[in-house]
Amino acid sequence: MSARPAEGPRLLALLDYDGTMTTHECNEVALQPFAGDPWWELEDEACNDRMSHAEVFDRQIGLIRAPRPQIVRRLLEVAEPMPGLHDFIVRLLARGGEAAVVSAGIREAIEAFWARLDLPPVELFASELVGEGPDGGPPYHLEFSDALGDCPRCGPKSCKAAILRRLRRPGDVVLVFGDGPSDLCPAREADLVFARGHLAERCEQEGLEWRPLTDFTAVLPQVDDWLTRR
Repeated sequence: MSARPAEGPRLLALLDYDGTMTTHECNEVALQPFAGDPWWELEDEACNDRMSHAEVFDRQIGLIRAPRPQIVRRLLEVAEPMPGLHDFIVRLLARGGEAAVVSAGIREAIEAFWARLDLPPVELFASELVGEGPDGGPPYHLEFSDALGDCPRCGPKSCKAAILRRLRRPGDVVLVFGDGPSDLCPAREADLVFARGHLAERCEQEGLEWRPLTDFTAVLPQVDDWLTRR
């Protein structure tokens, strides 16, 4: 366990869910087979900043015609936690830190994942899967968290950085964890970024201070080392 003294700065961790707290992109593995090739065509739009991630995911969800219970069940079946995730959350909170999950992912699936790992409660900003058909079935659309903000890059009510600003207190050290296009805006305002995939590429391009996220085991020691050096 990290030995950082209690009088040190409060750590605020904002964590993406899919592909960040999980070892792979659950949405792709679980949901893409329901949607076919158009899923990948839309994904390319987000990675090249031609369409916001929120709009892309909403359109991808609109391609699915499977029953709602099957969607949620499949998302949970393929969700494999990143090594060290449980201990990281527990230790972060034990030292007075705060964690929040900020995701365009489906709330029901994330809550089920959280319960399966027996993790302590944290704030969850996620999306609601809304079915327009009989019994809440297809066609679907997403209703994103109303805590998301507006920005030129992400679009209206789609930017995660608004949640960072909402939760950040004076003196906080803000940690952002992510892997995709939607995590870039909060990464730009973070003190430290732990990145995978597309986010790692973008941080490198923009000269942001970031560290590879291979698992959560070494995160707090890396943070404490950074705190002693700053």
